Amino acid sequence: MQKTKQQTPYTIADYLFDRVHEAGATDIFGVPGDFNLPFLDNIIASNKLSWVGNTNELNAGYAADGYARERGFAAFITTFGVGELSAVNATAGSYAEYAPVLHIVGAPNLALQNSKRKIHHTLGDGVFNHFMSMIEPITVAKAQITTDNAATEIDRVIRMILQENRPGYLLLSPDVARTPIYPPTTKLIDTVEDITSQAALNDFKEYVAKFIDGKTTTLIADLMVHRQGLQNELKALIKDTNIPFSTLSWGKTLLDEHSERWAGTYAGIASRPVVKDAVENAECLIKIGVNYTDTTTAGFSQEIDEKRVVDLHYERASVGGKVFAPISLKDSLSALHEVLTKVNVIAKPLIDVPEEFKQKGDDNSPLKQDDLWQIIAQCFDGNNVVFAEQGTSYFGISDVRLPQGVTFYGQPMWGSIGYTLPACLGAGMASPEKRPVLLIGDGSALLTIQELAVMIREKLNPVIMLINNDGYTVERAIHGAKQSYNDIPSVDWQLMPHAFGADETNCLMLKAETPATLRQSLEQANQNKDKMVFIEIMTDRYDIPPLLEQIASALTNASKK
Repeated sequence: MQKTKQQTPYTIADYLFDRVHEAGATDIFGVPGDFNLPFLDNIIASNKLSWVGNTNELNAGYAADGYARERGFAAFITTFGVGELSAVNATAGSYAEYAPVLHIVGAPNLALQNSKRKIHHTLGDGVFNHFMSMIEPITVAKAQITTDNAATEIDRVIRMILQENRPGYLLLSPDVARTPIYPPTTKLIDTVEDITSQAALNDFKEYVAKFIDGKTTTLIADLMVHRQGLQNELKALIKDTNIPFSTLSWGKTLLDEHSERWAGTYAGIASRPVVKDAVENAECLIKIGVNYTDTTTAGFSQEIDEKRVVDLHYERASVGGKVFAPISLKDSLSALHEVLTKVNVIAKPLIDVPEEFKQKGDDNSPLKQDDLWQIIAQCFDGNNVVFAEQGTSYFGISDVRLPQGVTFYGQPMWGSIGYTLPACLGAGMASPEKRPVLLIGDGSALLTIQELAVMIREKLNPVIMLINNDGYTVERAIHGAKQSYNDIPSVDWQLMPHAFGADETNCLMLKAETPATLRQSLEQANQNKDKMVFIEIMTDRYDIPPLLEQIASALTNASKK
């Protein structure tokens, strides 16, 4: 009798990775370790997922965060203890910034755990749930996968990540991972559940119509619009009305920044007069998905009377302080759109709109922050995903208009130094049709520069603009301008990409010290879309963007109170 070829059994690891793919990921980031190696083989064997090995676990978590912002879901894998704790900073950032990331940790086999012996990567006390307890405050769901709970817990954790737009955690040991299981027959819930009370929505619609009618109105949008995937709905509302609009820097590029109705980026007391007037002096201010932070409002310096605010947020809406809940942001936005097209909304003309950019410095003089960011902004083509490090880069680019179609990301809430380089890698993997652009300072780059090696290996072609201002200039602006703790080691940045595997065929190294050489470099970057372009931009260590100067002053004053 002829023998038939034995089929490879479908395992718990296969189930997990099929659900990861269904949630939206086609790549998984991470670092191998002996406790996760056996189920990494399942990824290698998969025709749905690709393994992207990172240089360390922290960078893997950052890369997953950037990927999640573009795809709406990401996953990364570390080993037990040493690996997962290295990634905790990234996971905390994903929680603070609403990035839906699944952290999968390879654990010792159950027999080893039950033995209570001194196993490597543990504290040597025979307890194996210390680290799982540590991540409690920075995840929306966590579970240790067993043979009994695998399907239920995998689905529950991933659903919670998708619904809350925040990280989750799964602990999986190799012996459990290779246990046979039936493939899933149901679909994951990949959208936010319908939480809206129809009665609350009806009352909100009636109340807001009376509240807005006959009032000068401005709209300000922020982060949660993006995290809820409601950009198109917001743009449709703007298209059907004539009111002026703004965003905070956290929500930058949500709306058309070249529209005649664009007031500018709102930053509390540090705002330009035109946007400060539009936001703070309107009779009715519509806030959509807005979260105030100290860095986006110059130390909470916004002067906004909440009694004149219509506030749409996740799971609730309020009008002049009166709350209507539960209402999803999607439903309240739709209701508001309907109301604004029916009532008499007054659009107050914008005052003192800044003129088109006129370069302040001479073409061949040293680059100044006043000109730097405007020149950079002009190089974007509307198909870029831009990451700006939380320093001079973030505050410099926040204050200039970016083309429609550009997607802008920063990390103003968590503000982890070095985050943007690996995050830019993740976003580039998530959206290969977009060209990543990284704006980062020399101090920040030193923390995560090794991820250039992964960018080069994965054949990404980002434009990396490294601002060489000889130290932690954002910290100098806040305190200790000339103190040694704000200095950094001297580095030859022109050699750095080559140290991580670049050569003339895949990388173009440039240096800019004047407006003229910066423009030339940016032109070369646009002409070499098939290569990584690394531009070292030289600026003075004490020269800072005007917005950062005002915000640093506000933060310093706030810390003294």
